[in-house]
Amino acid sequence: MLILSKFRDYYDSSIGYGIDKTIIYERETRIVKSKEFFLDDYIAGENYYRDFTWGRRATTTRHEWRIIGFCGKTYVLLIEKTKKDDKGSTLETFEYFYGGETLERVFKEKKEKWRYKETQEFINKWHGKEFFDFFLTNKVPIFSVQPLELYKTFSEVALNPSLGEIKFSRIFDSISAFQEIQMFISGVLGTGSPKTLEISNDEKIKQYGYDPKWSFRNPDPPKRKQ
Repeated sequence: MLILSKFRDYYDSSIGYGIDKTIIYERETRIVKSKEFFLDDYIAGENYYRDFTWGRRATTTRHEWRIIGFCGKTYVLLIEKTKKDDKGSTLETFEYFYGGETLERVFKEKKEKWRYKETQEFINKWHGKEFFDFFLTNKVPIFSVQPLELYKTFSEVALNPSLGEIKFSRIFDSISAFQEIQMFISGVLGTGSPKTLEISNDEKIKQYGYDPKWSFRNPDPPKRKQ
């Protein structure tokens, strides 16, 4: 598979095992709007905080949910954002969890059962489930659903996002991810063709070693009379 992209992803290293140039993945990231996904603070994630404070030190943890689409299936991602303030300096770290392990991160204690049932239903609905229509409509093997913003009735979906940034290797290793994308493009989406680069006539002339100011038949400029 030939990948045309402006950024590198974690599965790109598998290209070293061979390139089938008849299968082309134009990995261009763009944002679209969709009403097919319901991802808001009804589940215990968006706007869900745990705060701990000891003297001048404070730690804030926030959970943010995503739906990741990969080659015909969707996966539930939990991004745990932890911000630590210590004597004026701030350190922010990110951890990534998928599927069932997300419940253990959000509901660590029995008293934290608020929205537990809704969150579990959300995971059961979207994690590891087939969802071909959205892939086919947008002709992409990968997408990422962003959290629903307040008062909006649609979600923003990033098409062809980076998977390395969200540690998707926990679901597929680099070789498996590359093979899945290659098979999905060739078998489901259909193979593409590289975009044609438009070249001006002057540039075409220069490629053949001629000066664009003069004709092909008379490449030498006329000499002035003495």
